Amino acid sequence: MSFSRRSLRPLWVMLYAAFVGLLLASYVQPLQEIAEHRANIPVLESKLLQTKEYNAEQRRLAEELNTPAGIERAARERYGMIRDGEKVYIVEK
Repeated sequence: MSFSRRSLRPLWVMLYAAFVGLLLASYVQPLQEIAEHRANIPVLESKLLQTKEYNAEQRRLAEELNTPAGIERAARERYGMIRDGEKVYIVEK
């Protein structure tokens, strides 16, 4: 039994179509992941902005603590320290 080129043509078309179908199917999941990640971009940009603002505030506080006035303020607020001769009045709310 011999097959001619003409009789094999539908088989080649089907194999080619199956190959293209599998190739396209392999792109579905990565494309879905890309879409999901793109949806996260605004949320991540917002978090980045918040983190940059927080870091700027922390830098400002660190610079302030390098001054005598900043050290004194931190000692008074955080540790309740007072200078000699000062009186502390505690007002309860």
